[in-house]
Amino acid sequence: MNELKKTCFAISLDPLHVGAGGYRLGRVDNTIVRDPGTNLPKIPGSSIAGVCRNYAIYGLDGPDKVKNARDCALHDDPKVKNNCGQCIICQTFGFASGRDKKNQMGLLKFFDAMITAFPVATMCGPVWVSTPEILQGIGAKIEGQPAPDSLLAAFDVPGHKINLGWLYMSCQKTTVQWPTGMGNLPQLENIQNRLIIAPGELFAEIVNANLEVRTSVSIDFETGAAKSGALFTYEAIPRATLLNFDIVVDSHRCTQPELQDQAVWEIAKKGLERFAVLGLGGMNTRGFGRMQVTNLDREGE
Repeated sequence: MNELKKTCFAISLDPLHVGAGGYRLGRVDNTIVRDPGTNLPKIPGSSIAGVCRNYAIYGLDGPDKVKNARDCALHDDPKVKNNCGQCIICQTFGFASGRDKKNQMGLLKFFDAMITAFPVATMCGPVWVSTPEILQGIGAKIEGQPAPDSLLAAFDVPGHKINLGWLYMSCQKTTVQWPTGMGNLPQLENIQNRLIIAPGELFAEIVNANLEVRTSVSIDFETGAAKSGALFTYEAIPRATLLNFDIVVDSHRCTQPELQDQAVWEIAKKGLERFAVLGLGGMNTRGFGRMQVTNLDREGE
């Protein structure tokens, strides 16, 4: 049995807030998860896996399978600590402390979603910023490399100068050959036509300086006004950010005839398709969280 791997691309339809947990002193109270090596925001694979598992229940074929999976997720049996270990969702995504007191890893491996192209406002309109390393990592081909003090652009920049927030740098035109099979994502053509390629050492500074930051406050129900001392701020990956992540079907452990490579992937696919409607992460009731995932029909590599 061959291992089935999918490289999925996604674009944020709303700001995305996957919190790091707790408050901290700094620019904002509630920060988002970052990769410790690059300091770049990311969406952990565990967040994608958990939400996908929840949404996949509603994409199952047949009312019996849906009922069994819902009963597993919503059970109130004090003898069962977590999952039933028997329904198709448990078998696909894994379970712990089932009725037979066994644990089992899931058949799907979800990897962190990393930023591929990040939107930034400039004097000549919105652009999306990436790096040679990121683009080459997804299979794109670039003509040339940016110098440490300059940028490359996939379009003609007036005066060969452009600002990225507080940065103002020279910019030369280049061509980028994108990989095939990225799917029909909203704004993908704009991203490809308005791409800026920055040196890798500047990318984290550009991203972190242009994250969306919002302020919220609790309401005092007696007065109808803002509650004293309840002001807080939080950051988010902005709308129209392009991301990519891998999913692998762990084929050698697919022992059940009904749960082979493609069948397992179809279950994951039904969960991923609902990200564009139901969203993931925090602040879902405040207009955050929707993310459209594509490349779901790509053949395994």
